[in-house]
Amino acid sequence: MSIPISVLEDDKQHAMWYSQSLPYGHLLGDETEAWLQDIVDHLVLSVKIRDFAPGALSWMKQLTNYLDLKHALPRTTRANLAKVLFQLTVAPGMDYALVEMWANTCVRLLRKKKKIGPEDLVLPWRPLYDMIERSVFPKARQKILISEAKHLSAVIRLVEYSQRFFDASATSEILDTFLPRFTTHSVHDAIVAQGYLVLFLPVTITNPLQRPLSPSASSHLSSTSMIYQSPKDYLPTIFSLWSMFTRSSAYDAQFMDLLARIAEHNMDYPLDNNNDKIGLFTKEQIKTVFTTSIRMMNLPVGSRLSDGGGARSSSDSAGSSGSSGRSSGTTTTTGYGHTGFKIDMKAGNGLFLRRKGEKYASLARFIIYTMIPEHNDKQVYTMTLLADLIQATELYFHPSNHGTWSYVLTTFVRHLAYEFLKRWRYEHEEDCVIPQERRLTRALCREFVLILRPVTFLSMFGKDQFTVGASQTTIKYLTWIEPSLIFPGLLERIYPSLETLTESHRTTSALSILADISLPLFSRDHYPAGGKHLLPLLQLAIPGIDMNDPIKTIASLMFITSALMTIPVMDLSSIGTTDYYDGDEAMMMDDDNMQVELPKELEDQLCRMTTSGFEEWLSKFLRRIFTIFENMPQYDRKKQGGAMEAGLTQMILHACETVFGQLSDSMYDIALRSIVDFASNQVLPNAVRAMGSLCESIASVNPKKAARQFIPMCVASIKIELENGASSTMTNSATSNPIQSDATLHWYQHILFSVISDLGPEWLQYKDDLINIGNDMITHCRSRRGIMWTGKFLRFSLQSLLDTYPTEYRSLTPEEWDNKDIMDNSHLLWGKPGDPKNLQIKWHIPNEDEKNMALDILKRFLQPSMARLREIISFNNKDNTTNSSHQVTNEFCRHLAIIRNCVIGSMTMIDNDGETEYAKPCENDDEDEVMIEDDGQLQKQRQHSSVLAGYAFMDKNDPRSEEARAIRRDVGELLHQLAEYFRTQREDDVESIKILIKLIRTYLTERGVEKTWLDRNKSGYNYSKNISKTPICHKRYPRHLLVHRAYIQHLQRLKLNASNRIRAPIHDHLLKDLLELSMSSYAEIRKVSQSALSIAARSFKGSKSILMPIILDTLRPKQELDTLVYSNRMKGALYLLTHKSILMPCLRDWRFIPEFILSICNAQHEDKPSIQELIRKIFLDYLSYFNQCSFRVIISETRNKGFDEDVEALLKSTEILGATTNVNRLQVLNDQQQMEKLEHIVLNRNAKQRQAHEQLTKSLLVFLSNPRIHWRFATMASNFLELLLRPELAPTADLAVYFAKTCTISELPAMRRIGISATTQLLLHIKQRTFAAGNEDLLIMKATHHPLKTTRSVLSLLNEEKQRPSETKHHSLAEMLLKDSSEQVVETSFLIDNTITGWYVWPKEVVGYVPYSDSITLPSIDVASVGAYDAFEGIFSSTDYWSKLMSYMSQEPSQKQDDRFNSANARFFASIFQTYRGEDILRCAKEQLTILCQSVDQKNAQRAATELAAGLIRGTKHWPLAQTHHLWKEWLTPLLRTTLANVTPDAHTYWSSFIRFCMAKRDPRRVKPLMDLLLEAQFDPQSDAAFAEARKLLFIHAMVVGLKWRFKPWGNDLLGLYLNHLNHPYKQVREVIGANINDIMQIQWIPSYSSVSSLLDYNARSDGVGNVPYVLNQAEQQKQLEDILAKLDSELETVKSASETAEGDTTIISSHYTTTSKTILCWSAEALTHWQMAGTLAYIPSFLPRVFQMQEVNNDQNLQQMATQVVTLMAQMTYPPQMIPGLVDQLINTLITSTSWHIRIRTLPVLQVFFFKHIFAMDLDQQVVRIMQAVGTLLLDSQIEVRTMAGVTLGGLVRCSQRGAIDSLRERYTALLEQTKLPKRHRNERGKLIEPEGFREALLQKHAGVLGLSCLVNAFPYEVPEWMPSVLCQLANCMSDPAEIQSTIRKTFSDFRRTHSDTWHEDVTKFSEDQLSVLSDMLISPSYYA
Repeated sequence: MSIPISVLEDDKQHAMWYSQSLPYGHLLGDETEAWLQDIVDHLVLSVKIRDFAPGALSWMKQLTNYLDLKHALPRTTRANLAKVLFQLTVAPGMDYALVEMWANTCVRLLRKKKKIGPEDLVLPWRPLYDMIERSVFPKARQKILISEAKHLSAVIRLVEYSQRFFDASATSEILDTFLPRFTTHSVHDAIVAQGYLVLFLPVTITNPLQRPLSPSASSHLSSTSMIYQSPKDYLPTIFSLWSMFTRSSAYDAQFMDLLARIAEHNMDYPLDNNNDKIGLFTKEQIKTVFTTSIRMMNLPVGSRLSDGGGARSSSDSAGSSGSSGRSSGTTTTTGYGHTGFKIDMKAGNGLFLRRKGEKYASLARFIIYTMIPEHNDKQVYTMTLLADLIQATELYFHPSNHGTWSYVLTTFVRHLAYEFLKRWRYEHEEDCVIPQERRLTRALCREFVLILRPVTFLSMFGKDQFTVGASQTTIKYLTWIEPSLIFPGLLERIYPSLETLTESHRTTSALSILADISLPLFSRDHYPAGGKHLLPLLQLAIPGIDMNDPIKTIASLMFITSALMTIPVMDLSSIGTTDYYDGDEAMMMDDDNMQVELPKELEDQLCRMTTSGFEEWLSKFLRRIFTIFENMPQYDRKKQGGAMEAGLTQMILHACETVFGQLSDSMYDIALRSIVDFASNQVLPNAVRAMGSLCESIASVNPKKAARQFIPMCVASIKIELENGASSTMTNSATSNPIQSDATLHWYQHILFSVISDLGPEWLQYKDDLINIGNDMITHCRSRRGIMWTGKFLRFSLQSLLDTYPTEYRSLTPEEWDNKDIMDNSHLLWGKPGDPKNLQIKWHIPNEDEKNMALDILKRFLQPSMARLREIISFNNKDNTTNSSHQVTNEFCRHLAIIRNCVIGSMTMIDNDGETEYAKPCENDDEDEVMIEDDGQLQKQRQHSSVLAGYAFMDKNDPRSEEARAIRRDVGELLHQLAEYFRTQREDDVESIKILIKLIRTYLTERGVEKTWLDRNKSGYNYSKNISKTPICHKRYPRHLLVHRAYIQHLQRLKLNASNRIRAPIHDHLLKDLLELSMSSYAEIRKVSQSALSIAARSFKGSKSILMPIILDTLRPKQELDTLVYSNRMKGALYLLTHKSILMPCLRDWRFIPEFILSICNAQHEDKPSIQELIRKIFLDYLSYFNQCSFRVIISETRNKGFDEDVEALLKSTEILGATTNVNRLQVLNDQQQMEKLEHIVLNRNAKQRQAHEQLTKSLLVFLSNPRIHWRFATMASNFLELLLRPELAPTADLAVYFAKTCTISELPAMRRIGISATTQLLLHIKQRTFAAGNEDLLIMKATHHPLKTTRSVLSLLNEEKQRPSETKHHSLAEMLLKDSSEQVVETSFLIDNTITGWYVWPKEVVGYVPYSDSITLPSIDVASVGAYDAFEGIFSSTDYWSKLMSYMSQEPSQKQDDRFNSANARFFASIFQTYRGEDILRCAKEQLTILCQSVDQKNAQRAATELAAGLIRGTKHWPLAQTHHLWKEWLTPLLRTTLANVTPDAHTYWSSFIRFCMAKRDPRRVKPLMDLLLEAQFDPQSDAAFAEARKLLFIHAMVVGLKWRFKPWGNDLLGLYLNHLNHPYKQVREVIGANINDIMQIQWIPSYSSVSSLLDYNARSDGVGNVPYVLNQAEQQKQLEDILAKLDSELETVKSASETAEGDTTIISSHYTTTSKTILCWSAEALTHWQMAGTLAYIPSFLPRVFQMQEVNNDQNLQQMATQVVTLMAQMTYPPQMIPGLVDQLINTLITSTSWHIRIRTLPVLQVFFFKHIFAMDLDQQVVRIMQAVGTLLLDSQIEVRTMAGVTLGGLVRCSQRGAIDSLRERYTALLEQTKLPKRHRNERGKLIEPEGFREALLQKHAGVLGLSCLVNAFPYEVPEWMPSVLCQLANCMSDPAEIQSTIRKTFSDFRRTHSDTWHEDVTKFSEDQLSVLSDMLISPSYYA
């Protein structure tokens, strides 16, 4: 049986040889070619005739099946397929559900880098961008359906994978397109621009010479300006963008992802010898990323003043005190916390573009891939930074310092280890492209592992399972990298944890770690020293198997399983030599020092010696298992046992299966004997199932031996039991509990059917006994369990005889296992993975005797039962009085159970029921059908409906095949008869019917393999695989897993044949039977039947076409039926529609959609609440799944030619296949006439769909015209009607009238909402259709163009600028735009509405509008829409309509969240005024608006007024200039002036929103009248009307937010005004002034580069990490700042001098200072919680010292709180590296020079946070050392609080970064302590202590020494460095010193005691005896009784 060449070729593409591992691999010769040929031919045919669904779709499913079976795709075919699918994905007009399918399949083809590369394929990027832009970010008025977003996420994934195929010019095009879209003024725009850049930017350097260019690119190439940009060119710009936008974790994560990919993909980038560069990055950039990493981790940091000097050091988040970090309100963190989350939420749907990567994974990738050894330096720069990062965050890993950060940090470390191992392995691959000198070395591996080891060991016994899980995985990866560094220390921790009896969480963690690392630990090649630990660890795992602690038990069993999966269990100690074995050396095993490396031979010998313990261990293991069985909880049907117990039993059986499979013969005999003894000596009713499965797992290993022991025993015992009346009591219900006295029978029954399930040919040895006992059980069993288990006996007998399955799952191949020499040295093969290319599996394949036996069993057992059932039916039909119902039910249940089990058992007998002859030639009636006309091709298409899968009767000529078919046919017919019978005669026999339903389901769906069995195998495999899986391991898993995978491969082939089958008449009958039963009167039957039908319908092609008409018919009112019967039927039909698979045709198939929608709308005749609730649920589901079907797909003209070429290329790519085999090609492809005919059919179908669509709209309108409809159904119908609106269909007058006249002024708020939304859409459609002028393609592509919209190139704008007279010239385009913005609109103006344009960088072309003037003629209204247009005009011209509409609009909203300015309403009004500008409509609107504006005190009227006014102002965008001028001048301006002057506090938010809405995305010239109106309301600082002034300011605020940077020309005057009145007396006004100052400051900076290339150049020349202004460049701003500071300082001086002289009323003087301060603080707080940095950074250095002074004002607590908040925010800010030296100087200056100790103590926490956040950005000598010195001098401060806090701070600084400074600090403080002698104090005659001269100074010196040493001790709360014991002794010696020294020492020792208590048993060894005696009093907790 040689394997065909094609199979060999096919398998070569995969890591595992799938086809060759199957027992029928040699028969698969033609499968691949023929199948692939077929798929390609039919796909090409479907695409050519534009039959996308169902045609192309069903072949896509075939392709998925083809790939699921692990068949290979030739490179060219893969590339061409991907190209065609890509084109289909981006084709406008394609149905979104299909888009998702094409995109996902395309991703699947592009995903594997080795299988397809940029040299095979070039993809254009722009179509993807157009598609996302069109679908995700449409115009405000265009509706997006819920389902579209779901489908489009597949397109985002496609961009991620296709990005490496973009052509060489893509990078510069992408930068040109997206950089001009960036702005920091709106979170949404920033995130969208960034999202596009991150998604689209190619990260690899493309060499244009290596790859074909796309046609568009090659046409560019001729021009010399073609630039190929690489990541190197745009990196500085990326960092620059990063620095401009802050406080958004989404933003950070996105850029992190981009940088990680750039780092990973450019390892082979040719380097310039620049010492400052690491790969593509500069050292500054890498430092920036590390600074960001601290920000991303969001760690709590800094002392709090409330701690009285803080028990928490600067990097010890919850410090020494475990709980003090909990109150999050006051703790500073390094991240953004809640503010960040709020800012991310502002991005709205911009977040849709996010790549779904994990941010910590990206960070880890970046770090690992920038580890590049430098030429001259031994140090690797990134490695040093990583060591610093881990050192700085080390304390956060400790379990006692547990918090939200624990999981974040352990996850980060896990990713680091994963990425490092991945890179290490990749660099050892043959095809690795990384140059040798940049690869990782062994030394680097060791260094890396040593950096991560301490924190991983700390966190592995963490407090929650997620942290522990992450640490375990880290350990697993690290052991693969460098085992000798991890295992010794790890085992030192694991042994005590397993031996301890008190800390069970440590035991559980230790066991789960062992399960994860057992492969590397026991693998003899990887870690020779691990083998000797196997038995000691296995012995220690035994006590873990304990029923009382299920979690620990599962962990123990997982360890045993994963350890023994690759280890043959046999005693080798007696074999082989002992000459090497030396007692002394062997003792090293028990030696404490595990670090000693022994020679390999000795390790082998030790390994061999330990195997003598296997036998004892096996008996102990089985004894534990039996104990668990004895203590199992009672099994109760009603109370299903807990999931935990079920999981535990599963785990036990899995472990036993693995262990038994690995036993040698002698060990197997021992295990078998124990189990047989246990089984025969007792019966445990609670463990029946578990015991049976245990017997199955031992029997499957050696069926021969096991059968000899079990079968005779079981047969004899069952006989005796049955003779004594067991199971004779009738029970029918599935929920009935088994009778106690039957326990013994069930015990042996279960063991028997479990043991026979894997017997195979051994069954035949015992056939007489087994057949007899089968007969006995059928004759005697009457109880439910007895009946069912008798059935199972038959099922497993048949399966054991007929199925194909592996008979062994050992760790070595049968050849090795049977070879005595290999097995005698099997200890050398421990941990050896299986070879996925050579598995040598032993399969069970049924032989002739087995097949005959199986047919014999069916004859003996199945046929009598079928005969008996026929008899009962016919008998009962004649006379139904004889037997009691209970008896009849029992007999039904008995025989149905036998039939069901026989059907399941014989699933693999034949491959089909002969249904192929029923294939109808023209069955194109369903969404799954492909339309092919003549029979010749039909057969061709069918040939792949089944693949070869090892059925028992394969030979068509074998008479047994026909016999087998006949049996199946009989069963099918009987089932149909039974269903009829039960429905008409015994509808109440619930139990029998439930079994019948299961049986029908089995008959229809379970072909070849049971779904549950396949799912169980898959999940078991995936679970085990995840334990063994490591990156780039090429499927080198234990062989057990690989055999399992081969078996799954076989099962999947069976499953493929069972799905999507052709229906024979019997199948139709049975499906209809199930449908009838799904609408039965009994809920129990309905439930079971509905789920059965939902599954069965999926197995057949076109099954829905027979079910849907019946289901929809059931929803119609039926007068003739009994009401109860009818309501049950209706309920059944509705429940079926809640199954998505059955609802699907009603979403996609136009034969059912209209009827479904109308049926749902007409279902109001049944008023039961449960039915109405169901209808509502289906309606909501339908809305969320619904997507617009496609009437026409545009494969656009320019791309059309290219597309046709791609399709032809795809066809050609498989011709090579056809040449090697004799595959027939699809003839129709060459027959032009036939093709046209098929194309015509598709066009007809599309036309029919369109007709149905139009007809449905009409039917719904007719339905809605009935006044008697219930309101809920009217809303539903209106909703459906709105869903059906689309621009390709002209709006009709009826629609217009219904939505505008009926809905918008309906009494129901929901109806009004639909009316407003639909009317807006219809008006938009009229506009779009008018501009499309009959070209439907433009509508589908959403590409209609407004005649006033023009595009001008930036060059032409610059030329215009040059032609201006010189006095009006400007330096830049931005200045020109700002200057123009402040002028009036004239006819020649070019209005740029988009506020993004030109702020960051100018695009090549600017889109703008020209004002409407008489010279421009607008197109006339679209002819088809005139009716609707006129109808709308009529309605909107009626005064009555407007008054009704506005009275509803100004009602109080029913829900709280609706009480806001509603932009949907405003857009509705805008649509009206945009479309109609007639006087009538305007007159009506004027009346209403005037009335509403006058109701000043009614906030709802005000809300309606804002919406109407906003709509009117937005709607006049394209009115003639004269008309708008008139409108404003005559009426709007005066009206708004009075209204805005009288706005109440209730309504001001509506008006602010109104201003924002009017200004948003508008050129200031368009809204000039409104701006003038707002600006003329001057802020009056003298006024006492606080709200009136605040209101003016708020309106200005809204205007700035709306206009953004375009407001700058007006900003400076306002700014001057605000800055002059900082000391406003009213809080309300001050807050708004602060916010407004911030707004204006943020718009001052306008980078506005003239072109993308100049921006890239500028950034390339900069430092490459950012370009936000951090100093004030303009003299004007500098002057403003100086004025503010001068004012503040002078006021402070006045306050100080006043308080010193205490003359006059100081409160007035100080109030000036406090109010000014508070305004500045409001401004600062606003700026520091904002995402923009440009207007903030420059002011911080000047404000920082002054804010410290504000904290000093004792008579105003409010000011102190505000100042503290601002200081915290300033500390939390991440500063650009250039600012850091200045800020450090400021902080040090404040510490050293400040005269107030309060300021000094408040500065220290700020310093802690600042230091920790900028630890990577600070220069060591310049800043770090100076900070240390400054803090050190504070230890000598005269104020004790300052000294204490300085100590805490110093400890934190040492801990985080300055470990090197420890020795010098220690010496310095030891000297202070020892050299300072305190002069003696003496008492005077009154007994008072007199301090001699110099005592205070000496005390200060000594206390400083004590504090210094204490802070060093506190800096290491969880370890004892070698210098610590002596320092503790020095401190202990000072215990008798004065009080402040004593209290410091006491606190130090109590903290030390607390933090070291967990590890004291280890730490105590670091102290000498003398030291311990000195410290004994200090370290022992004071006793209560002492």
